[in-house]
Amino acid sequence: MKRLLIAMGIAVMAASMGFAQAKNETAAPGAAEALADVRRAIDKGNAQWSEGWAKGDAAMVAAIFADDGVQLAGSGKLIKGRQQIMERQKAAMQGSDPGVKVTVTTVNVWLDGDVAYETGKYKYEYTEKGKPGKDEGRYVTIWKRQKDDSWKLTMDMGVPQD
Repeated sequence: MKRLLIAMGIAVMAASMGFAQAKNETAAPGAAEALADVRRAIDKGNAQWSEGWAKGDAAMVAAIFADDGVQLAGSGKLIKGRQQIMERQKAAMQGSDPGVKVTVTTVNVWLDGDVAYETGKYKYEYTEKGKPGKDEGRYVTIWKRQKDDSWKLTMDMGVPQD
């Protein structure tokens, strides 16, 4: 039932983001350049996420988030703020051997002013207690432009593949 509700939530969010994308496509000139800029920032953030996991550096991963960022756990728990996110990442990293390979593939990005919505696919390849493992699925993120013009994650939700 939880998976159904999560899937429905993602469908609603994707539909909302589709409307935002349609708005982007009819926006004033310069919208394509702004979208390309945010896409570069998101790609950089996703590369930092992968590098942080490869190094086992939870602080590097948490630094991608805004101070008030949240992660939505599959269990329904909200992880709020950069410190809690770092603690969660650290605990997750300790559950596997060093050198986790993370692949993040952005599928779509929508831009609405200072808010960007991203959907994509993720894959974690790891070794746990000497046995190889893999976790993959889809994700939805929300990025917001900060006062210093950087982009930070304000919401991250992954949906594991069955």
